Amino acid sequence: MQRIDTEIMRRAAFAAFLLIGLFLAGASQSLAQTASIGGEWDAEMSTPGGIRSFKIVFVADGEKLTGTVKRSAGDVPLSGTIKGNDLQFSYSVSYNGNELTLSMTGKLDGDKIAGMVFFGESGQSDSWSAKRAAAAK
Repeated sequence: MQRIDTEIMRRAAFAAFLLIGLFLAGASQSLAQTASIGGEWDAEMSTPGGIRSFKIVFVADGEKLTGTVKRSAGDVPLSGTIKGNDLQFSYSVSYNGNELTLSMTGKLDGDKIAGMVFFGESGQSDSWSAKRAAAAK
């Protein structure tokens, strides 16, 4: 009887350690994905006026996302969130003398991001994408 109890205890302990290990692996993967967005990205978006290229520098602090959008017309700050692989952020630019807020959603997939950009309150949207910039040598 004691041998059976010992075997049951051993199996229960193994199952508990396995579940804890799986939980920790999932948590660390989620943290690694969130942290992996940090750095410089080469991006482009489709706009009514054609394709626009720009750079994005992301800084992640937990789920908080900040950084800079580097444009030929000047750099602007961005703010948003990242939850797992899903991100959303926005920034404002001057367009024809008016402030225009661009809101962007996307999905992080390794060194690539793809998503949608929404142009202010106009109701217009289009696609955008980014790839991690090559490291400076």
